[in-house]
Amino acid sequence: MKPRKISPVVQKAVEHYASEARSLIKSSDNAKLNALREQALARFETSALPNQRDEDWQYTRLTGFVQDHFHIQPSAQITSEQVKQFLPSFAVTKVVFVDGWFSEALSDDLSSLPKTAYFETFVDVVDDGGDCTKLFAIEDEVAKEPFANLNSCLATDGFYLQLEANSHLEMPIFVLHIQTNSNQSSHTRNRISVGENAELTLVERYVSLDAESTFTNVVTHLDIAKHARVKQIVMQEQVEAAYYFNNQYIYQAESSQFNTFYGSMGSQIARHQNHLWMNGEHIESEQNSACLAKNKQVVDSRTDTQHNDVWGQSHQLHKYVLTDTATGVFNGMIRVDQKAQKTDGQMDNKNLILSNDAKMDTKPQLEIYADDVKCSHGSATGQIDANQIFYLQARGINREDAIKMITHAFLLEPTESISKDEIRTWVNNLLSAGLAKLHG
Repeated sequence: MKPRKISPVVQKAVEHYASEARSLIKSSDNAKLNALREQALARFETSALPNQRDEDWQYTRLTGFVQDHFHIQPSAQITSEQVKQFLPSFAVTKVVFVDGWFSEALSDDLSSLPKTAYFETFVDVVDDGGDCTKLFAIEDEVAKEPFANLNSCLATDGFYLQLEANSHLEMPIFVLHIQTNSNQSSHTRNRISVGENAELTLVERYVSLDAESTFTNVVTHLDIAKHARVKQIVMQEQVEAAYYFNNQYIYQAESSQFNTFYGSMGSQIARHQNHLWMNGEHIESEQNSACLAKNKQVVDSRTDTQHNDVWGQSHQLHKYVLTDTATGVFNGMIRVDQKAQKTDGQMDNKNLILSNDAKMDTKPQLEIYADDVKCSHGSATGQIDANQIFYLQARGINREDAIKMITHAFLLEPTESISKDEIRTWVNNLLSAGLAKLHG
């Protein structure tokens, strides 16, 4: 395939990241990793970075991103006191990444995990020529996404987590990503394997500390075996000048359950994507999100859910609150295979616009090849109903407080899917704080 025609500005960005990849290849002694990086680099140099002529990127412009050339750098030195402000109010097993690099000093002692749980960092996996294929097992799918493919070129750290069959971690795994260095590029590659009838709660938080513009690029591959149960929370709260891209690849086996919630409040561009395969009978999945944006922020959330067997259930609720000149983008696809009879797939996207200049681009989709299914999708975008404001004002609440109350109730609905009270309360408090800044 011939390289696509791109502008000189984009060409410089491609050359920059290609140079970063070649430096990593030159510095590594892991032949398998280098071969994978070289293959990804060849794809990247051919396809380059996406632009608005690409259908999946027509509403997410990368104009500012391609002008800022981010670098892979050593992590900054920060203290446990600085980390403490980002920890949740409930007990967790803490895993900390600083500027894209795992910090053993700031993380909990992971050797104390139960014997049924195995944790290894990306660096440990690939060091001394180790077998990295378990971290790069789905390259055919990764290659289809530009930033996921770029992650294959530039991944420098991340983790591999394996839970054996019938294991249950009492405390959630809390993965904290802190960006501190301006102009920092971090590319983490993760693989999580949850054994048959095992249970995992995973909480991830992406934040910034004294950083300006940064580039975070994540790929996570999640395997969920038969009868296993996984609950996931992802909170993205980086500074407004940051760029955040996250591709999740989730594979579910028979009778497994997957519940994920994504909350987005930060970054100049935040693009979060779930690629989900339901590859067995009686699978249940729930994907919800709550996104808010102000000023010139772009918040882009996408799901691609594939029902590939009978009696599958998938439910989604995605809500956005936008103000100033912010842009929201939602693209959801439910695909139902011919074999996937008795599928129940529901997807709903609702958006609240608080200014005349904010806009929402939404595209919920169904692609159905089975005839005995119950599937629906919908989307609604609008401003606050004046009657709702009048109703509250008639009861002595001033207009500003009435708008805050209505917005708050609207945005927090997707968090009702979070079953653990302490986690749901923590998430609601974070979103409420974000709303306060939105109105402030």
